[in-house]
Amino acid sequence: MPRLVPVYGEGFFHVSWGTIYYTIVFDYVDLEGDYYDYLSDYEAQLREEKEARRRMQEFMDEERVIVNGVETRTIVNAARVVFRGSRRRHSLVFHARIPYEPIDGLNVYEDYYEPETAEYPYTVYWIAQPCGKIRSVETPGYVARLARGRIVEIMIDKGERLDGYEAVEFEAHPEC
Repeated sequence: MPRLVPVYGEGFFHVSWGTIYYTIVFDYVDLEGDYYDYLSDYEAQLREEKEARRRMQEFMDEERVIVNGVETRTIVNAARVVFRGSRRRHSLVFHARIPYEPIDGLNVYEDYYEPETAEYPYTVYWIAQPCGKIRSVETPGYVARLARGRIVEIMIDKGERLDGYEAVEFEAHPEC
C-alpha cells in the first residue's frame, strides 16, 4: 500500500437555509510514487473512494454536532481522489451536508470532538448566504473576516492544540 503523508487541509462550510454544505480537501504527498499506479485501474479508484467515504463518515459520526440546540449529523455524500499535476501529489475531496432546523436570523452551530493536536496546517472557511453574516466564531487558530463579515477564514498551524469544541454564530434567512 502506498505511503501517503498529509501536508495541508481545507474545509468549506457553505450556509444555506436548512443545510450547511461542507467540502473537505486533504492534500497528500505520495512518498513512494506508487499511489497513482495503484489507482490507474478504474475499479481500484472506485473502491478507494468508497472506502475513504466510509472512513470519513465514521470519523464524522464520532463528532457531536448541534445546531440551534438540536443534535444533527454530518452526512458524507461522496469522496473523490484527485491528482494535482504530479504522480506524487493528490487530494482526497469529500462532499458532505449538515441538515438543520433553521431560524430566521441568528443560528448557532456547535461541534464537539476529541481534543487533538493538528498534524498539518489547514484552513477553514465559513461562507454565509448572500444576505447573511457570520456573527462570531469560537475556535482555535487565527480568524480573519472577509466580504464584510459574510466569509470567515480560520487558519490552524501544524502543532496547534485543538480543544475539542468549535462554535459559529451565523445569520440565515429563507428569502436568500
